[in-house]
Amino acid sequence: MKKVLIFSAFALLFSMISCTNPLVGAWVQPETKHTQEQGFELHKDGTASDINVDYVTYESWEKKGDYLILNGKNIGSMKRDFSDTLKIEKVDDDELILITSGQVVKYKRKVEK
Repeated sequence: MKKVLIFSAFALLFSMISCTNPLVGAWVQPETKHTQEQGFELHKDGTASDINVDYVTYESWEKKGDYLILNGKNIGSMKRDFSDTLKIEKVDDDELILITSGQVVKYKRKVEK
């Protein structure tokens, strides 16, 4: 009985780890001399938030096939709701590469210190 419980615990843990979406986390573009580090955070519950983006508030996200869909509000001069569909070119533990309007946009995973 004890072996069955231990096996069940490991199976449950493995299934939880394997179901983690690699997109979940904070993604940023590097800081330059003209801009601060900026990007977005994708939360497990489907909500999203911006990181140092003054004119946008991200609210939610979803993955459909090879696409990341980010929803939010433009809070700059052109106030409006938006939904951006971005092709996922690559995602791994450290890097996210998206394609939007033919442009390649690279992000690095932000690791909390």
